[in-house]
Amino acid sequence: MNSKRNYCLITGASKGIGKALAEECAKREINLFLVALPKSGLEETVTSLAEKNQIDIKFLSIDLTKKDAPKRVYDYAKSHNLKIDKLINNAGVGGYGEMEKQSPEEVDNIIMLNIRATTLLTYYFLSDLQKFPKAHILNISSFAAFIPFPNKSIYAATKTYILFFSRALNAELKGTSVKVTSVHPNGVKTNSRIKESLKNVSMIAKITTLEADTVARYAIEGMIKGKKLIVPGWATRFFYILGSIIPYGFIVRIVGWAFRKT
Repeated sequence: MNSKRNYCLITGASKGIGKALAEECAKREINLFLVALPKSGLEETVTSLAEKNQIDIKFLSIDLTKKDAPKRVYDYAKSHNLKIDKLINNAGVGGYGEMEKQSPEEVDNIIMLNIRATTLLTYYFLSDLQKFPKAHILNISSFAAFIPFPNKSIYAATKTYILFFSRALNAELKGTSVKVTSVHPNGVKTNSRIKESLKNVSMIAKITTLEADTVARYAIEGMIKGKKLIVPGWATRFFYILGSIIPYGFIVRIVGWAFRKT
């Protein structure tokens, strides 16, 4: 199949890492199918990308936490004859604080978006992806996938799911044309609130926090090369290696100390 006619589907594409991923793909002349929440700035992102790049862009405003949303995304792609050879599951939501102080709605929202939407979008597009000579699934996880993360326990658990889901799927797809990549950044400067909060965090948090376009560059380059796991940034990679050789209990204390001011 002519790759110039193919599309990359990116969720959560209106801002932050998702927007940076779209920009990185556009630089590489990859056609885009962008998905994001209604009234999140998706139309403005599409307009900006179209003005700067000679690519075709389709978009769909939808709330991926809704039960039928993943199927609706797939149906849109099929009805518009979009040949998706790259699926980037980026849409996700955080959450901070002790679990008992979070509302049931907050908990459900994190699980529905970070786990359910990612899983079902992968499920629906998987058979189609295997029809291409080369195809990719890129799942945006987090450094929190590797460690117990007090005060972000639910978020971290969902990102651990993404890590093991990606690894297992890669094993299932061995011998096919589809490669699965998971990306694990630590802090990312996605908005002014996060940039302001960096003034009050530890040095560890500061040196492991990257710009969104830097994370996007690592992610897209790694995806194209078929890497299974990407930990962007030298400082984050150092702590990833360190975390593999020291006890979990000590890691929990370090994480609690490093982010105590957040």
